[in-house]
Amino acid sequence: MLDLKKTIEDMQKIAKTTNPALTAMPTAGAQSTHFWKAQDTFLSEFEEFSSAWFKRRHTATRTAIETSKRLSEEAMGNPTAAMGILADWQKHSMERLAEDTKDCMAMMTRCAAAAVTNEVEAVEETVEGSKRATKAAKSMPV
Repeated sequence: MLDLKKTIEDMQKIAKTTNPALTAMPTAGAQSTHFWKAQDTFLSEFEEFSSAWFKRRHTATRTAIETSKRLSEEAMGNPTAAMGILADWQKHSMERLAEDTKDCMAMMTRCAAAAVTNEVEAVEETVEGSKRATKAAKSMPV
């Protein structure tokens, strides 16, 4: 036979023990949402950076081929011409490296800003969610 009073008491005990876990759920939602928003931003930033980086590497490869060709055609037996060709190639290589550095720093700055912004928003939403959950938990008779 079903003991209705005992069943209700057991259900009340379960509700009381799960109340803190249920109260924490709204905070987890805000945290995870903003975590994944930040991850999406990071991936977009990394994709943009790596795309530009690979374009510069392709340019570097093409200019190295052209430089090798120029050295063999224009600089055989002419050290001055060889030094000029190599200096020009090195100049452009250094410009590409400087662009890599500039782009990397800009990417890292944007990623840091996204991380901080998402964290601040998550904390604000967590506080609000906790307030609502606590109010709701206090107002529900168990």
